[in-house]
Amino acid sequence: MIDLAPWLLGLAIVALVWWRAMGARSAARRAAQAACEEADVIFIDELAFKRIGFSRDGQGSWRLTRRYGFEFYSRGDRRYAGTIEMHGQRVVRVYMGPRPV
Repeated sequence: MIDLAPWLLGLAIVALVWWRAMGARSAARRAAQAACEEADVIFIDELAFKRIGFSRDGQGSWRLTRRYGFEFYSRGDRRYAGTIEMHGQRVVRVYMGPRPV
């Protein structure tokens, strides 16, 4: 049973990391939908993981940063790109690329 403990601990850590990543993705999706609704454009139901790394927050502390990409359209069939940057579970910035008004 002692030999099984490190495997169970490793599995628990992997599950925790996965759970937090799914929470961040869910928060990013809600932020993208809200930004598209506010900009009066249509969110295309795709959220793509772009990058993970470390960056400084407003107080100068290092934070785990995730960047997600999404697409939207205003009219017709032309798609436009947007990005969401997150520190942990918190949305830091939503950027919606240039689009016709």
